[in-house]
Amino acid sequence: MYPLKASVITTNRIIKTGDLMRPHRSLFQAEILAAILCLCLTGGMAARAGDVRVGAAIADDTADVGQAVDFTITVDGETDANVPENINVDGLTITYVGPNTQTQISFGSAFGSGSHIQRSVIHTYSVVPQRAGEFVIPPQQVEVDGKIYATQAVSLKVGGTASSGAGSGAGEDTGKLFYAEFVLPQDSAYIGEALPIEVRLYVDSRVRAQLEDLPEITAEGCTVQKVDKPSQSEVTRNGRDYVMVTYKTAITPATAGKLTLGPVTVLAEAQLPQVRPRRRAGGPFDDPMFQNPFFDDAFRMMSPPQQIKIRGEPVELTVKPLPAEGQPRSFAGAVGNFSLTTSAAPATVKLGDPITITAKIAGSGDFDRVTAPQIVDASGWKTYPPSAKFEGDDDVGISGAKTFQVAAIPEAKKTQSPTLEWSYFDPLQEKYVTLTGNGEPITVEGVPQAAAGPVAAQQAPAAAPSPATADILYIRADSTGWGRTFEPLYENRLFWAVQGGPLLALLAFVGLQVARKRAADEQARRRAQLRKQKEAALATMQHRDVPEGALYQAAARALRLEAAIQTGRAPETLDGTEVAGARALDEPMAERVRRLFDRQAEVLYAGAAGGKSPASPQARLDVLETVKGYENANPA
Repeated sequence: MYPLKASVITTNRIIKTGDLMRPHRSLFQAEILAAILCLCLTGGMAARAGDVRVGAAIADDTADVGQAVDFTITVDGETDANVPENINVDGLTITYVGPNTQTQISFGSAFGSGSHIQRSVIHTYSVVPQRAGEFVIPPQQVEVDGKIYATQAVSLKVGGTASSGAGSGAGEDTGKLFYAEFVLPQDSAYIGEALPIEVRLYVDSRVRAQLEDLPEITAEGCTVQKVDKPSQSEVTRNGRDYVMVTYKTAITPATAGKLTLGPVTVLAEAQLPQVRPRRRAGGPFDDPMFQNPFFDDAFRMMSPPQQIKIRGEPVELTVKPLPAEGQPRSFAGAVGNFSLTTSAAPATVKLGDPITITAKIAGSGDFDRVTAPQIVDASGWKTYPPSAKFEGDDDVGISGAKTFQVAAIPEAKKTQSPTLEWSYFDPLQEKYVTLTGNGEPITVEGVPQAAAGPVAAQQAPAAAPSPATADILYIRADSTGWGRTFEPLYENRLFWAVQGGPLLALLAFVGLQVARKRAADEQARRRAQLRKQKEAALATMQHRDVPEGALYQAAARALRLEAAIQTGRAPETLDGTEVAGARALDEPMAERVRRLFDRQAEVLYAGAAGGKSPASPQARLDVLETVKGYENANPA
């Protein structure tokens, strides 16, 4: 509910305020009653119904940016009038508040002779300047009884031009009801250097505002970390009380040159304090008691709820490229200030058993650019892709520690774990720094398994069987051929040996076929399961809102399953290099496959977001193209 303006009754007989306490009061009241009775008896014939006048006015012709001021259209002589609901002026937000009817009675003689009634309707608009400058609200058309009237134009001068300061953002102004600014630690940086920034909103303590969303930060050529939850405090700037809302985040420049940070905008719903209309001179409220500022605050008028845009001016950031000279082999793009610690466990292993190498990189910088350290000499070691886990110790994820764990299997006798190397660029010293993690003492038990050699000696020939003891057979003259005896054929072992050989061969053949069929069925079932798992991974990749970590995990899973179908190996044992080697890929496609596995290891745990933010459309397209290209390649 908004206060309506009180009706006004005036007379051309002037009686001072103090005289109301004297006997004149009775005479004055009698005149009023007589005039009203006369007007009622005459049916209001003295009212000037046909005298219509239209005018426009503004409560104050000067205002500040964001400070509401009343604009009114007054229609005298008629209460039924059509006024514009929407008034558009570039740089001004004009909202129709509503009408207010006033009745003015003028008295002539003591008994109403020459008296008349003047009715007026005042239509009020709330005007909120959005920028500094001089504005003109043009004449507005008002329709009364089918006739068009026009108001005069009204001017408004708006102050509060934003000022800026190097390194501290822009937007500070002592006359604004609300504004925003950037706060940067410096005005120059290197590519890849993470900069903590603050977005500060200042809202006059008299404004009733509710923020609708997080700030929209435009950062040309930069990546922006997730905006943290805001903090709120009360501050005084240049004698004015503000509620300050602070958002913290970080940016990382990706290109060199002059980059523009901002503008920043925040939408809010607010009720703004309005400039009270100027009082007419000679009224009872001219008493000094009513000029006290207490009454201005106690009876301050507020605008209707409306959407406002809190804006911070853009600032420039100078971004320098990283030096090409002296760039180490192990540098992968990390910029900041870091330290490296390593360890290996267990200290004693058998040949062919894995050890776990742990590398912890701690410090400050963009941890999305922190990758696993490299092994200086990998000969005699078989390694697998590392896991990564980030633990932040600040609000925006640019300070903390990232821990990598690598499984390494010794393939020869070793006395220490592999030496690790990792490099970064220090923007304060403006040079590259290489950190080394020396190997830990270990004991590898066992000897390498020797390859099977040729058979040393041939199997000795079987000794000739000694002649079996047999009865002496006499030579018969009627014998018709050699080998004729009186022994029955079914009792001859040689007969059964000759007859049993094909039977045994048949049984062996049948058994072999059964075993082959079982193996083929088992292999078919395994491949069907792998294909089903692969289809599930591909379905995950197709979702538009798939998180970045889930996207790369599903892609790596799909490639491992495809390679497992091809090679027959368990998918968990295949790394990116082995997956790429399972297909006849050209070098660019093989490199894309290896990069996908590297990215999968990094994105799930690196940075504050931890791979939980939705993947970009371009990243999803690149991953899908890589998987499709791998599927279409011929087997190696």
